[in-house]
Amino acid sequence: MKKHNLFKVIGITIIVAILLTWIFPITYFGYSLTEEARMQVGLFELFTYGPTIFNYFGSIIFYVLVVGGFYGVLHKIDGYRNLLDKIVDKFKGKENIFLSAVMILLAIITSMAGLTNALLFVFPFIISIILMMGYNKSTAALTTVGAVAIGLIGTTISATNINTIVGILGLDFSSELFTKAIILLVGLVLLIFNTLSYAKKHKNENEEIELPVSKDSKKRSWPIILIVDLILVIMILASLSWDSVFGVKLFDTIHESVMTAKIGDFAIFGKLLGETTLVPFGKWTLMELSALIVFGAGIISLCYRKSFNEFIEGFLSGVKKALQPAILVFLIYIVLVIAVTHPVLLAIFKPILTATSGFNVFTMSIVSFISSVFNVEPYYIASSVLPYVASIITDVETYPLIAVVWQAMQGLAVLVAPTSILLIATLSYLNISFWQWFKASWKLILEVLVALLLIFTILILI
Repeated sequence: MKKHNLFKVIGITIIVAILLTWIFPITYFGYSLTEEARMQVGLFELFTYGPTIFNYFGSIIFYVLVVGGFYGVLHKIDGYRNLLDKIVDKFKGKENIFLSAVMILLAIITSMAGLTNALLFVFPFIISIILMMGYNKSTAALTTVGAVAIGLIGTTISATNINTIVGILGLDFSSELFTKAIILLVGLVLLIFNTLSYAKKHKNENEEIELPVSKDSKKRSWPIILIVDLILVIMILASLSWDSVFGVKLFDTIHESVMTAKIGDFAIFGKLLGETTLVPFGKWTLMELSALIVFGAGIISLCYRKSFNEFIEGFLSGVKKALQPAILVFLIYIVLVIAVTHPVLLAIFKPILTATSGFNVFTMSIVSFISSVFNVEPYYIASSVLPYVASIITDVETYPLIAVVWQAMQGLAVLVAPTSILLIATLSYLNISFWQWFKASWKLILEVLVALLLIFTILILI
């Protein structure tokens, strides 16, 4: 990777966000659109953002480090390399089937459970297999980041991804479900076609890669398979919107029963698990998932009879390797803090949104994409602009389509934006530049954008 390329790309994005505060006035929407004086970001002001970022968004930074620690432990275990070797051997000559299956699985999980950034947990595992198959790093990024982005573009029932959009526009989660499924299908077809085509052209390029070394080829690998699969299943169950989407209160009931269970007058499980912090399945955040991964790493270490010192050494070694991606994630959130504390985007969006009367696919797509680039998080992406959109577009029959446009552009931003946490963390892990990624993905990005605009246009016409 060109030295510190990703730092330069994010640095340029931060500078752009700062310059916007010098050019445009503070503009926000309450009951009406209000413009105030310019409130420029100063140089030393940037250094005050640290506590805010760690307070509000520290969980994702912590999660990146925990995932790194988990794989640091695995890299110390012979069974992990044996597992990778077995999978590569099993799919020898059937690599396209493996790549396609991975993309479909990741996209569906994202579409239904909303495990967008959380799926970083399986990325190092999948990436290692892809690289051992002889594919280059960009192929690994297309397979992983591409699949999650397509899943986000075609979000079906995940409240995590679209809760704010649905709430602001007064919709339910089943709104335009068929359209979302079509978008997911079209996106997957384009992703699989482009990824397999790129992979075929760039196989066996002999890129320098770092893989776990096996000292004992007979070491069993089933404990790793069991624990990793169990963690992933729990992640999915804990992230599905059981109550808000399915109306299922089973996990809330189980949670209450467990947390209030007493021995005598003492709520033993509530105290052990954390009665004020542990939430029911369907409401887990990255903090709960981080704890799950740490516990999983500890169990795997015990299964392979590693000492406490070996566990700590492996975990810290992985955390050290994850430090650069974590720092890049921190820098990305500087852009969000600027966008939230110096809200100038509505000053830019107002002339775009009012250039035409009513709902316009192209202007709405532009606005939602730019909002996704600067606001990063799903809540801020929607809440910063959509209330104003709803005030100037009064035809409620167009709201379901507006919701689809916003979630699709949010997903597209994950695929290409320099503020995409998933993308930047993965590129940093793979040690490839933003420009290498763009050269590998630009056809896919363009095709997905064109397909989305065509689908949106057709929906308006019918």
